[in-house]
Amino acid sequence: DPIDGNRSFDFANLITDNIERIEVVRGPQSTLYGSDAMAGVINIITKKGTGKPKVEGYFEGGSHNTFRENFGLSGIALDKLDYSFSATRFDSDGISAAEGGSENDPYHNITLSSRVGYEISDSAKLSLVAHYTDAKKSIDTSDNLTYALIDMQNYTSWSKDLSTKFAFDQSINSWWTHTLSFSYHDIRRKDKKEWDPVNLDNVNDWYKGDNKKVEWQHNFSPVKWNILTAGLEYEDETGSSYYYINPDPYGYTSKQNRKSVDNMGYYFQDQLKVWDKLFITPGIRIDDNELFGTETTYKVSAAYIISETGTRLKANWGTGFKAPSLFQLYSTYGSPDMMPEKSKSYDFGFEQSFLKDKLSFDLTYFHNDFKDMIDYNYASSKYKNVGKAVTKGFEFGTKFIPFNTLTLAANFTYTDTEDKETGLELLRRPQRQLNFDANWAFMPNANLNFGANYVGSRKDSGYVTDKAYTIFRMAASYEITKNLQVFGRIENLFDKKYQEVYGYETMGRSFYAGIKGSF
Repeated sequence: DPIDGNRSFDFANLITDNIERIEVVRGPQSTLYGSDAMAGVINIITKKGTGKPKVEGYFEGGSHNTFRENFGLSGIALDKLDYSFSATRFDSDGISAAEGGSENDPYHNITLSSRVGYEISDSAKLSLVAHYTDAKKSIDTSDNLTYALIDMQNYTSWSKDLSTKFAFDQSINSWWTHTLSFSYHDIRRKDKKEWDPVNLDNVNDWYKGDNKKVEWQHNFSPVKWNILTAGLEYEDETGSSYYYINPDPYGYTSKQNRKSVDNMGYYFQDQLKVWDKLFITPGIRIDDNELFGTETTYKVSAAYIISETGTRLKANWGTGFKAPSLFQLYSTYGSPDMMPEKSKSYDFGFEQSFLKDKLSFDLTYFHNDFKDMIDYNYASSKYKNVGKAVTKGFEFGTKFIPFNTLTLAANFTYTDTEDKETGLELLRRPQRQLNFDANWAFMPNANLNFGANYVGSRKDSGYVTDKAYTIFRMAASYEITKNLQVFGRIENLFDKKYQEVYGYETMGRSFYAGIKGSF
């Protein structure tokens, strides 16, 4: 979101229907993806229509008057046209966002998703992906005197998000393919709070941002053991905002006129494979930004497979950057001379499997150095490049499949963080996290899942420490026929009282159940 204060995407509004898979690639990925890939990439891939026409849908209901309905249509027509469409509505009375609050904060979401592809020939294809979300929620706010989160019955937030991508893929010959794509992302947010007798104010604000990107990527594979990737990318971001508050007896207005920043990026990557054992991937990218000039990032990844022992050694080293958002640059609180955040990172580890892959585990050490971090300076009421930080630690994961119907998996992460300016821990980063998942297909047409998440204590704003907590969940499904399934789940199984962020309430034990059909 180019007009957000942190340039972040709001995952709270993401509905996962019509999604084929989600890929998470950790570490700096700016070489291929540019700004915002400083610490990793989350790649969300929309489903592609296959086979005969298929209609499917589901209904789910549960705690807090929560209801979710979905309708989907997918398939292939005329042997050349694949299509996938999905529509979802989600409604919930919710709970109060404020700890100990007495009024609920309802949430509503309508999401439309589609993917269409057409084969022009055996070597060329057109595709269009579109995703639209219209979300509305009631929110709480902080008290003007104590800054504690309090109930607010007349404060509403709206968000509308449209993302599209049009692509042309072609194979020139047996060793040269290319993709020409255009993507457009438009996001609009607004908040409105009616006059209330507690804070004695009313608020009205809106934020409009869009991103346009053209990319041309080429892949060359003159030999089986080498793939060269080269591309160029032009991106233009535009945004504006308005904020108005009218407390008694004074008012305040902040307005950012429509501003834009463009960026031209050039990247190159080489994937080398030696004897199907050693894999080395160096890459470099040069970005020419309208504001902060030229930025060069690079990365080297390596992996070595010892097939005789089922061992995989791996290592990565690279740099990344994150450009400031238009809000951080041009709003009343912005500074046009700000520079992008930068990072240097490395990680190394290994993966090991036993018993014909029935037992496996992996261990990875990581280290990240960040500089020129953007933070809000309360003394000057401006965003500034003020921060330096280090995050380091290790991740351990294991999976055990004692028999084909049962899978046990767990992972543990230890993270040590330090703000180099203050010597303190970074806020809301737990040192220890542990996850456990057990999946048991106890019948050919029935499945049971059990999971647990442990989050250690962590520092929060105002010198507060959020306590550690463990929550459990359980889910089950049963196929009545091959076209009809019933399912249910329990979140926070033992009704644990906990907080993810200080002052914000979390869900207690919640029950949900539904039915899904297809034909």
